[in-house]
Amino acid sequence: MATSNRVKTPPKNSIKFSITLSEEQKRAKSKILTTPFNFILGKAGSGKTLLAVQVALDKYFKREIDKIIITRPTVSTEDNGFLPGSLEEKMSEWLVPIRSNMRKVYNKPDLLEKMEKEENIELVSLAHFRGRTFDHSICIVDEFQNLTKQQLQMVVSRLGKHSTMILCGDRYQIDLKFSNDGMKLFTTSSSLVDSEADSDRIYRFDLTSPFDVSTCNVTSFSMTFVEIIASAIFFFSLGE
Repeated sequence: MATSNRVKTPPKNSIKFSITLSEEQKRAKSKILTTPFNFILGKAGSGKTLLAVQVALDKYFKREIDKIIITRPTVSTEDNGFLPGSLEEKMSEWLVPIRSNMRKVYNKPDLLEKMEKEENIELVSLAHFRGRTFDHSICIVDEFQNLTKQQLQMVVSRLGKHSTMILCGDRYQIDLKFSNDGMKLFTTSSSLVDSEADSDRIYRFDLTSPFDVSTCNVTSFSMTFVEIIASAIFFFSLGE
């Protein structure tokens, strides 16, 4: 009989992550665990996405959620219409950074790939958010400062039962070339909630300290040559 090569899901509460959260991140995490909508703000290198990914994987491996949903605005290619390939292939280029963060947090690429194939980790285009409701999930919205007001309102309306949403952003990295950005809606308006009674369902945390990369288990963290080149091409293309 052939031996199965499928990666087994780790036992509950047995996960060892490759990073150690800072005290600042730990304070944010304790609040995220009890709040449906979480806006994590911070400059580049503050560990926003690392925190979101660590929280999501932690809850998933503890069997507290069924799925991790990941999305981010693509700004100039929002409808993904002219990009070749499947939806996953269209989104893949934009999600190289968050995949890299997942590897930093939990360096088990075979397991992470298995979770994607089985749609326990689902990469969703914003264009396909409308009409869906995410129950028993964690939704990570990366680079949310590049959402339009309409997109931000639509995204927060997709959260279902027993779910958490983490939106990561940096007010200093807004790439939109018009004034209709969701960051203004978030920072100047209370229209994201239906009433004052809902205000305790929204949490904002500003990460002020650069993330200490020495807490990453860099000896066990690895990226393939192709992933390194893809990451470099992606970041250089953003600057054009």
